[in-house]
Amino acid sequence: MRFRNNGDAVHRRFDSFRPRRAALVAASFLLAAVVTGAWPPAASARVHSYIVEDAQTGAVLEAHNADVRTYPASLAKLMTLYITFHRLATGQMTLSERLPISYHAAVQPPTKLYLRPGDTLSVRSAILGITVQSANDAAVVLAEAIAGTETQFAALMNQTAERLGMTRTTFRNASGLPNPWQKTTARDMATLALAILHQYPQYYHYFDVNTFDFRGRIIHGFDYLLDEYPGADGMKTGYTYASGYNLVTSAVRDGRRLLGVVMGGSTAYSRDRLMMALLNQGFTLGQTRVLSAEAQEKPGTVHRAAPSVEVSDVADQENPAPRPLLDWLVQLGAYFHSPYQVWSVLQSAVRTAPANLKKARPVVVKLSRGGYLARFANLTEAQAQVTCQVLRDRRYTCRIMRDPSAE
Repeated sequence: MRFRNNGDAVHRRFDSFRPRRAALVAASFLLAAVVTGAWPPAASARVHSYIVEDAQTGAVLEAHNADVRTYPASLAKLMTLYITFHRLATGQMTLSERLPISYHAAVQPPTKLYLRPGDTLSVRSAILGITVQSANDAAVVLAEAIAGTETQFAALMNQTAERLGMTRTTFRNASGLPNPWQKTTARDMATLALAILHQYPQYYHYFDVNTFDFRGRIIHGFDYLLDEYPGADGMKTGYTYASGYNLVTSAVRDGRRLLGVVMGGSTAYSRDRLMMALLNQGFTLGQTRVLSAEAQEKPGTVHRAAPSVEVSDVADQENPAPRPLLDWLVQLGAYFHSPYQVWSVLQSAVRTAPANLKKARPVVVKLSRGGYLARFANLTEAQAQVTCQVLRDRRYTCRIMRDPSAE
């Protein structure tokens, strides 16, 4: 039987050898406690929760205990990657850049790449170390390179979480190793995963990698849904004794993307089966339950944002604006929690398809019921179709529609 390391502990995929697996988990847990000095709470703190969302509209298709706080385990690394992707997208870091490996990074407990202090690691290898093997030492290397220390990076993680609207999440380290004050919810993890999907789609392909060559060693991943579930193309697994088995998965079927989060599974196998069942149900039933973005807005139209992307309210209007000559929109992603998120998505799209979006007008839509939409306006139908296809080819989620103010 093949062992695998998922998140912060060593475990088997199947339960056939429970005594030996329990010993391995206990040994890894003890090592983590000794190294970090933070003993995790008892197993009774585990929360079984899940949520499935339509990645395009943000509609919740299924949810259970989605707002109950629990332990993220290695799902915390999604925030480490989100911040890293931001640095890459803004030119503050490059994939080939070599990062120093500190003693603190090197002594992180498994799962790890077994990095040596004084050596260096490329940003690309650090990302793959996280997405494929959930390497704790690689996460700390990135954290220290970005913020100086892991403690300072954790503060940055919390600031970013607040900005994204992750209101019930607190981070304490870059890896998700046990810490009794490090908490999140299934809904907050879905928010973070969707932010990665929509804001940094150019880096999403790293989550679809299950093996990579690291210094002559072939590193194997733990996300078996990449092979077992049709359409699955990422994102992250996680496990600690206190959290149970966690998983975030995104999958596409017939051009429609769903995002699922399962937390607190009793085994990796049962967690994976539950995720498959939830996604199957979402793809089968979700289409009839999801309202379009227009149907969820109040009657009326959208005030267009200026080129600087000022935010405007969706309000009832008795006299709609005159019908524009260019009356098609491209909408990116789902509902966002803040105008900052929308602006980041719009900027990223412009950098990705500058020729197609050169004359388009960026629009931030503030919905009356809360939340924001990211759109490009002033397009013909043909321009909108071509632009959306270009963005889809680069892993953006988008759709075209008639401008509500033109109807």
